[in-house]
Amino acid sequence: MSRAPLTILALFCAAVWALYLSGHGWVLPLSFFSPLSVVVSALSIALLLWDAWLWRLGLLHPWPVSQPVLRGTWSGVLTRADAEPLTIYLVVEQTFSRIRTRTFTAESRSASISAGLDKADGDFLLAAIYRNEPDLRVQDHSRIHRGAVYLRVHGPRPTELRGCYWTDRNTKGELHFERVSPELASDFTSAAALAPPAQAQASPSSRRSLPRETPSRRVASD
Repeated sequence: MSRAPLTILALFCAAVWALYLSGHGWVLPLSFFSPLSVVVSALSIALLLWDAWLWRLGLLHPWPVSQPVLRGTWSGVLTRADAEPLTIYLVVEQTFSRIRTRTFTAESRSASISAGLDKADGDFLLAAIYRNEPDLRVQDHSRIHRGAVYLRVHGPRPTELRGCYWTDRNTKGELHFERVSPELASDFTSAAALAPPAQAQASPSSRRSLPRETPSRRVASD
């Protein structure tokens, strides 16, 4: 929140307080409003700290903060009906008021155009519209495209995400992610370095949870 709305909010609260005290016989000098600038500055700092960090403190979850903390790097498996499973990494940048996602495979990277975290049917759902840009060396058979994804969040302190995606290339598939680090990876290599060796490749449990595939030509991530 910018300083102007905070100033209006603080002034409104001070006016209500002053009217209440005046109605009970208090005589208030104009200096009552002199700390307004200090109060607005303190509110600005408190809201910045809350939005960036304080809301993620474990003692505040699941009450009074129900929003799950997804910030960090996740390792997963992308499965399509017409291709082999691919290792994929999800990076979630999250504050209390905003969430953004990026994904990396060995041949492409995606970034969310719009993303949101909302509650539906008792669980939180992470949904995003994204733009995928394959590496230049594979763009002859894998063009730049857009898509949508939704992932179901399991529990107040989630360790896995499951869902599906679809794209404007008429492709779709399933996704399964497991949390590997609170750090934010910047590319496929740094994400793989954060993941334990067992998660650097598609885990056996992930493969069993997805439909069986007939191996075919390897494709870039959607």
